[in-house]
Amino acid sequence: MQFPMRDTAGHIKAAVAGSSTASAAPSLITAAGTGDATKVTGETIDRKGSSGSMAQSGVLVIPWQAALTNTKTFALAVELQESADGSSWDTAEVVQASTVVKTAGSTATFHGVAEYSILLSSRKRYIRFNITPDLNASGTDTAVYGAAFVLGGYPISGDAV
Repeated sequence: MQFPMRDTAGHIKAAVAGSSTASAAPSLITAAGTGDATKVTGETIDRKGSSGSMAQSGVLVIPWQAALTNTKTFALAVELQESADGSSWDTAEVVQASTVVKTAGSTATFHGVAEYSILLSSRKRYIRFNITPDLNASGTDTAVYGAAFVLGGYPISGDAV
């Protein structure tokens, strides 16, 4: 069976979801210091697309960089909140409890991307992600991250909603 080629770019959108500080501009997190183990409330994301339909799923993408000393770790915890109006938010739900994304085998700078697939079909119109970074060293290690949410699952022209 052959499927017609479809342009997926018209059926996804990307949104800023947050960063290592509440200002939305990434800044350095220092172990046992500024930003470490501190929850950052994410940006409000509207699931509604240009056609008026709602995104049905998405992927939270968190690129990060961390300077870690030998055997030390960098972890992330992620929560999702939803809202019908973009101002009154429901209680946050855990997407991922604090989970180590990197353990250093030697003292060095590392980078990577943490990804979390999110089903949105039963969610309210607005969502946001709260992210808590955690470095387990004391004062020497640093990290920075940003976060974007790629929304998808918008109906393709001619498809039923």
